[in-house]
Amino acid sequence: MKMLGNFLRVAVRILVRDRMYTLLNVAGLAIGIAAASMLGLYVWHETHYDGFFSKAGQIYRVDKTEFVPGRMPITYDSTAKPLGPVLKQDFPEVEAMVRVHSEAVVVSRDGNAFRERMQVVDSDFFRLFDLPFIAGDPGTALAAPGTVVLPESLARKYFNGVDILGRTLTLTNGISLTVSGVIRDLPTNTHLRRDAMLTNIGTRLGENFDGWFTRMDTTWNTNFIRTYILVKPGTDPAALTARFPAFLAARDPNYLSTGTNKPAKALVLTGLTHIHTDPTGVSANLLGVLHGLLAVAAVVLGIAIVNFVNLSTARSSLRVREVAVRKALGAPRGMLIGQFIVESVLLTLVAAVLGYVLLEMLMPTFVSALGIRFDRGYLYSPWLLVAELVGVLAVGGLAGLYPALVLSRPTASVLLKGGTVSSGGSAVRTLLVVAQFSAAILLAISTIVIFQQTRYVSSQQLGFNAEGVLLVRELHQPEARAHIESFRQALLRIPGVAQAGASFHAPSDGSDSTDNYHVPGTVDDGTIVFRSEFIGQDYLQAMGVRLLAGRLFDRAATADALRDPAAAAPSEGINSVRPTDPLGRTVVLSWRAVQRLGFHTAEEAVGRQVIYDVDYPLTIIGVVDDLQFNSARTELQPTAFLLDERGLDVMAVRLTPAAGAATLAAIDQLWKDTFPTIPENREFLDDHIRDAYTGEMRQGTLLAGFTGLAILIACLGLFGLAAFTAQRRTKEIGLRKVLGAGVTDIVRLLVWQFSKPVMVANLIAWPLAWLGLSRWLQGYAYRIALNPLVFAVAGLAALVIAWVTVAGHAARVAAAKPVDALRYE
Repeated sequence: MKMLGNFLRVAVRILVRDRMYTLLNVAGLAIGIAAASMLGLYVWHETHYDGFFSKAGQIYRVDKTEFVPGRMPITYDSTAKPLGPVLKQDFPEVEAMVRVHSEAVVVSRDGNAFRERMQVVDSDFFRLFDLPFIAGDPGTALAAPGTVVLPESLARKYFNGVDILGRTLTLTNGISLTVSGVIRDLPTNTHLRRDAMLTNIGTRLGENFDGWFTRMDTTWNTNFIRTYILVKPGTDPAALTARFPAFLAARDPNYLSTGTNKPAKALVLTGLTHIHTDPTGVSANLLGVLHGLLAVAAVVLGIAIVNFVNLSTARSSLRVREVAVRKALGAPRGMLIGQFIVESVLLTLVAAVLGYVLLEMLMPTFVSALGIRFDRGYLYSPWLLVAELVGVLAVGGLAGLYPALVLSRPTASVLLKGGTVSSGGSAVRTLLVVAQFSAAILLAISTIVIFQQTRYVSSQQLGFNAEGVLLVRELHQPEARAHIESFRQALLRIPGVAQAGASFHAPSDGSDSTDNYHVPGTVDDGTIVFRSEFIGQDYLQAMGVRLLAGRLFDRAATADALRDPAAAAPSEGINSVRPTDPLGRTVVLSWRAVQRLGFHTAEEAVGRQVIYDVDYPLTIIGVVDDLQFNSARTELQPTAFLLDERGLDVMAVRLTPAAGAATLAAIDQLWKDTFPTIPENREFLDDHIRDAYTGEMRQGTLLAGFTGLAILIACLGLFGLAAFTAQRRTKEIGLRKVLGAGVTDIVRLLVWQFSKPVMVANLIAWPLAWLGLSRWLQGYAYRIALNPLVFAVAGLAALVIAWVTVAGHAARVAAAKPVDALRYE
């Protein structure tokens, strides 16, 4: 212990004496530790979703994959309502089943209306998801319809406390629910909604919802409800999945084999802990992003560690005389090795503490920039502290052990005669500089390309004019459905409103409703599949679509009148009407849809008939330019616009150029007057579309930030190495000046020494960046071509940064008097 204390005193004295070296090493490593810890914590958080449930390993979500000829398979995280009970009935391996459907409700409290989410679930919900209860019994809380379980935050919001069993929660439509339980707010790393109430699947929530939800009891050809199963211990999910085709063939009347060249479906089991990162599901891009962030964390931390080791080994070679004197005074080799290791570990420990302070300070900004939820408790996780301690010992030991072994091997006389001993040589240090700048250049190129691609896809032609369109939502609410048309007409009377029309969905909502179409007289082989957009009669005018031929829907046109949803007259040529058939009898098609049907021009298609689904005939009245309803990650889809008023939810309001705050205020007041019990929900369409690329923008911003850190750390190391090199070559530079070398010659010599590894780093980073980014761009239907100029600019920027970093030391040494340099040592 006394020896360790002596080691520490000497180490502190040496580190304080060489303040610049200490500052550079501590700063670089601290920044690297903080940056890598941020990314590492985020990746750990995202890859450990739902693991806190006690039976997580036995819980699976049943997903449905649809196979449609002519397009890629689509996997949905939802299924038909009758699937769950039948699964439990037919498979003895299934212990329990829970279905979860999220429904928007409006809660009335003290004269105010609040929009909330209600999870309609089966009574076994808490058998699968054993959430901690504050009040109530998890076994009976959801046993009966008409009850509700609240998370703690909502309990305090509506009742100012949690001791509320038996209290009543009232919806604006007059329905009352009895509070049967209060649960702790869910952790941030769960795919379940954290802010939702829970009620029994038999609970009445409103006339329109109740009627639709009951009809779905026997409807197999839908996917809107999530189905979870709890299997018995030891159940093989692959073996269970292999039996699903026979099960579907026997139970699902709409099931079709994949060999019939018709739309087909398959059931897939996704483990609970894999749902959030499932590469085949709705979070398909997340796993790739997490792998990328983990790679960035490794690169930044690697650069910091390389810096630390490089500077440590370089500086140690200047302590030859100190080691020689210690050996001459009888210090054993073990003591010398211990001294170097203690110094290095002490330095890494200081860097780790500073890095942790930076992590604590910057984590809120990091989380806010990503727009994510994160539990700050993870910052104090024991595993993080243990990982940092192990890292400190490993990095400190490595940085101190190697030079200690090299310097402690020769005898004192050899050291005193030679003056210096190589601790690894310039070749090793050069190699480490190459590695640092290769990584930094790779990150810089990736950042530029991500921003270019994001700008490119967000500027793609949409096929409609998104500027000046206000989206007003929540028209699907029961209280709103009967007043949609009167609300639309009232909007048109507001100064500044040019047009208004309603639809089921808005562009970039992520909807993917598709149906089969074919021309009469041709065989429906299931290969012609269009995106189906159900709209009101004025929607296309409000969106500002470009008409290629024919006309748009017109309220004054008899052909565009909606049929009676209860029946269809035989004279209409309809054999039978299905609940999913549209109410309109005319259709507007996109140009790609017209081409897919075999028409050569838009004019040729106008007036012709097309069959929707099985046998519902529609007359083509118009052809519009192709519209991009999703992001540019997906290719433009052939689209059919159909009239139907039964599910309208979004009113598209086109404003005039002169519209301003007064127009928006008038719209807000109209909403309050028309729908006093429904909170308003509006946004501009161009903002909504821009939000579709928020992920890419955040990735680019994140990568730019960490690229800057990587370059900063690399420059700190280069600055330290430049100082070391200048000090080592002081006598050589003095001789060169005596022999006639000028200041410019000396500066050029030193700058060139550090330019070569950066140039080599470019040759390594360029092909790696090209390969990686080419693969990343394959995920977009519309993408930029990689520009060699970007690679050249990034490489040149790295070279210029290296020059600026080194030039200061070079100029200072070159300007020194030769006599001072020759007296050195």
